[in-house]
Amino acid sequence: MKFIVKKNEIVDTLTISAAIAERRQTIPILANLRIVAKNSEIEVTATDLEIQIKSKSKIKNLETPGETTVSARKMSELCRSLPDNEDLTFELKENGKLSVSAKNFHADFATLSTNDFPELDIGRTENSLELDSGLLKNLLTKTSFCMASQDVRYYLNGLLLEFADTNLTAVATDGHRLASATYKFNHSNNPLESSHILPRKAALELSKILPQSNEAISLTLSESGVGVKSKNFDFSSKLIDGKFPDYKKVFPQGEPSKLIISKEHLNDALSRASVLSNEKYRGVRFELEKDSLKLTANNPEQEFAEEVIETKYSGIRMEIGFNIGYLLDVIGSIDSETLELSFFGEESSCLINEPKNLKEVYVIMPMRL
Repeated sequence: MKFIVKKNEIVDTLTISAAIAERRQTIPILANLRIVAKNSEIEVTATDLEIQIKSKSKIKNLETPGETTVSARKMSELCRSLPDNEDLTFELKENGKLSVSAKNFHADFATLSTNDFPELDIGRTENSLELDSGLLKNLLTKTSFCMASQDVRYYLNGLLLEFADTNLTAVATDGHRLASATYKFNHSNNPLESSHILPRKAALELSKILPQSNEAISLTLSESGVGVKSKNFDFSSKLIDGKFPDYKKVFPQGEPSKLIISKEHLNDALSRASVLSNEKYRGVRFELEKDSLKLTANNPEQEFAEEVIETKYSGIRMEIGFNIGYLLDVIGSIDSETLELSFFGEESSCLINEPKNLKEVYVIMPMRL
């Protein structure tokens, strides 16, 4: 195997793939990338047995086709550090080493045979549709921050993808907060009504690699896996086998007291309050009365912060506490300049969304202060 490629053509492919490769090295070859050179392009594959990504890059000159596997971390870090627009020559030597040469640089990498490199199979497709890459990326980024990370309720360590009628809904919760986002698609063959739980790592990595564009991608789902395919990559992941809780029951019921507030003003006030909040619990108290919101925070050192914000509120007088970090996460995921917060009592969860937009909704449980 021998080919020449521009550094700029391959570096993103290597970086994306290295994030998928298994670093714990319980099985040595999982720490490697499989590189296949053929037909004027290279295909780079990485997997951890739960997730797999195949991505392609154009090459400048293919002298000899072939394939091998090489350390994902080392190859990615080395190529990223080389000058932009540099021509890189990759050559698999007779001694089994993979040589990488640039204008003033040369390195030899150890390799492992591709015969032992595993291939992830997600099974027979049950649902399939085409949608814009940017829309799926938004669904993931606007909800994935609410996933649990190491919850014993393993189904919470992932993100729900739910098909119903012509809607695709993404939902994530860690038991203290919930995010839901819905995308309406037009498709001649609407998928069957179904729900699938995407693992945490898959949701996070997929949200990174999807381009924010109108590029059409293919989303396929089987009983045990999900696949996302674009012109540049083919992403596959196993699904979490479990039943996601009925998230619709989490949405508070009743007549809400609504607060309309500037996102920037609330974000800045919460950031200031967080400096003097309890470092462990990070709580902030909301004191609501007509057209006024008072934020207070304190800590065990008896330090105290208070700020009053003029706002639009005509509901009942109320005091309620929240985790500042949860609020800031939600604010960071909302695009509009104005927020709508709906309160259903001092003991009930708060619902946050853009005014007149219920396609993206966030629920945060209160905390005792």
